[in-house]
Amino acid sequence: MEGMIIYEHASIWTDSSGILFCKFKSLNANNKLDYPKAELCIEAISKLSKGISMPLLIDLRDTKGTFSIAAARFLARSFNNLSLIISEAYVINSLSINILIRSYKRLYDTSIPYAVFNTMEMAERYCLEFKNDMSK
Repeated sequence: MEGMIIYEHASIWTDSSGILFCKFKSLNANNKLDYPKAELCIEAISKLSKGISMPLLIDLRDTKGTFSIAAARFLARSFNNLSLIISEAYVINSLSINILIRSYKRLYDTSIPYAVFNTMEMAERYCLEFKNDMSK
């Protein structure tokens, strides 16, 4: 169940822990995650999960920019309709990205539990605990 898909804007992978990882790469504050890029992310998640529900860990450290309204709606709808994502953990290191995540979650009313962390270790622990609780 291990694999990696690399795009210009993001890397998405899974390892033996059973967590889906996503690392966005954008140092340009004017950059936007648009609808086509969001579609690629959902396709990669579907392919890498191989039909198995997993927690998603999204690393947004040192990322700048935002997303288009169409991309945000698509991601929210896809995550709510796909049973592949059981929880979301976001790793951040800036106030602007923290506000962006919380605004997205409030505006687009996603039903998937989530948490925001400052370290990868804490986010991975959250994902593993959530995964273990779901398997009981």
